[in-house]
Amino acid sequence: MDFFSKYNLALDFKWILFGLSFAVLYFARSVIVWLCLKLKKTQVHFDPTSFMHFFFEQPVEKPISWVFISTLSFATLEYLAMPESFSRYLGLFLKFLMTYNVIRVCYMAAEALGEAMIEWSKKTETHFDDQLAPFASRTLKVTVIIVGVLVGLQNFGVNVTALLAGLGIGGVALAFAAQDTVANVFGTITIILDRPFKLGDHIKAGDTEGTVEEVGFRSTRIRTFYNSVVNIPNSVMAKEKIDNMSARDGWVRFRHLLGFTYDATTEQLSAFSEQLRNDLLQDPTIDRDRVAVNFNAFGDSSLNVLVNFHYHLDDGDNDLIRINSYLNLISKLAADKKLSFAFPTRTLLVSNLAAKAATAESQPSSLLNPPNSF
Repeated sequence: MDFFSKYNLALDFKWILFGLSFAVLYFARSVIVWLCLKLKKTQVHFDPTSFMHFFFEQPVEKPISWVFISTLSFATLEYLAMPESFSRYLGLFLKFLMTYNVIRVCYMAAEALGEAMIEWSKKTETHFDDQLAPFASRTLKVTVIIVGVLVGLQNFGVNVTALLAGLGIGGVALAFAAQDTVANVFGTITIILDRPFKLGDHIKAGDTEGTVEEVGFRSTRIRTFYNSVVNIPNSVMAKEKIDNMSARDGWVRFRHLLGFTYDATTEQLSAFSEQLRNDLLQDPTIDRDRVAVNFNAFGDSSLNVLVNFHYHLDDGDNDLIRINSYLNLISKLAADKKLSFAFPTRTLLVSNLAAKAATAESQPSSLLNPPNSF
């Protein structure tokens, strides 16, 4: 057998061995997936709030199996010494496969760590970590993606240092293009450090009022009372005047300016004010030292009575129901005292100028212009 025949026979044997090797590796991948699924079934032994519990809650078996198989494929490809061009292209594919799945595994680990941090923050008494844990989780996942992509580019022969230097040169243009994003990120940091509100607080920011559901990288999510979700950029939230209704320490102010018609007498207003004040003082949830019901001012079209007091709202109490009860009390008492609520009115006085002119013309001129007397 000549040299070329021996070379072709050896090459055919390598291809057969290559095919068998990768068939075995693919079967081994199925075994690894089966072992991971078997391990996931035994996760009942893990703490439900632990990192391992959240990690195996995700579909980690596929990327883990591909990481193992791609590593073994590299070793098999090097051992068989396949043709150079084939080895080069297959090696690039295996590098991509390994890099992609390593990033997936690290991303799932970062997500599991974030879930564990969120569960841990729920056990603490402070509310600062309730907002910090989701932010740290998102930061960790973004970091994993950025670092993974840079390492992957380095493995493919890209000069990452030169790439970063180039990005530094174009940083000014990038800063102008992404200035809103950067402003939102700094707004997020400001909100977390300043803590004007926490998750679950009832706030009013500008024209938006509702419950804070989430503080993200770019925006704050608020659930309004008509069950819609409003996303406000954090750069706006950091500069906005925020009224935190949940920071009232249980005490809520009731303040209404009642306007009664001008036909109301002083006795009626005094009797109404005195009776309402006495009725409010009977409510044990009202602060007795801060109850004010007084005739306040003469309005443009009403006699104004100011009602101002503070009541205590316990956890779970409905503020709207309490306000409704106080308004009903005021309405019933006003009806008992025969008082009518005023609405904007205007009295128009019309002067009959034509009649006055006719009267002036009918009078003698001597009356209009009396002679001079000396």
